Parts: sequence; C-alpha cells; structure tokens
Amino acid sequence: MEKGEKKSMYASTMLADLDIRTDRFGHKRIFSVKIMTLDGKLRFVPQAYATGCKGMNMKKLRYRGIQPCDCKGNPEMHVIPVKITNIIEYNGHYIDWSNGYPV
Repeated sequence: MEKGEKKSMYASTMLADLDIRTDRFGHKRIFSVKIMTLDGKLRFVPQAYATGCKGMNMKKLRYRGIQPCDCKGNPEMHVIPVKITNIIEYNGHYIDWSNGYPV
C-alpha cells in the first residue's frame, strides 16, 4: 500500500464500532465521518460521537445519530440522523459494503 492510500473497512465492522458508545473509562468514543446527505452533498464531520434520535427506531429504520462535538467531547450543533448506507468514510477508512451486509 502506497503512502496516502486509504484503507477500507467492512460495513459490519463500522456498524459494530458505532454501537459502542463509550470506552472502558466511560468517555464518549469520538470519531470522524464523511457522509452523503439526502440532497447529494458530501459532508465531513471531523469530530463526532454516536447518539440516538428522539422518537426514532434507529435499528429498524437503519439510521444512526451523529452528534458533532469539539475536541473535549462537548456537543456542537444538533444531532444529525444519517442513513447507514450514506456513510462513505469512517475514521479515514472507506466503507466496503461487499461483505454480505444487506443494503
């Protein structure tokens, strides 16, 4: 692999990682994510953590809540509901949907 080339990550691994909300010390797990919005724009959130959306069945609707935050984990803006198939990149890894996860 050459320098500057990005690695890929299976979608099931990414979703399992999103479901882990805190580390072993009880701190929120902060990650970066690149998503495609419903109107076709590519958005990059450099620091965020996973959360739920009020009144939504996230697993059934196949959404995840992304809360942008600062470097200390304090929330900024509002929670962004993201369809899991619209996640393009997670922590610098391209998402590979070819591992049998139903799209």
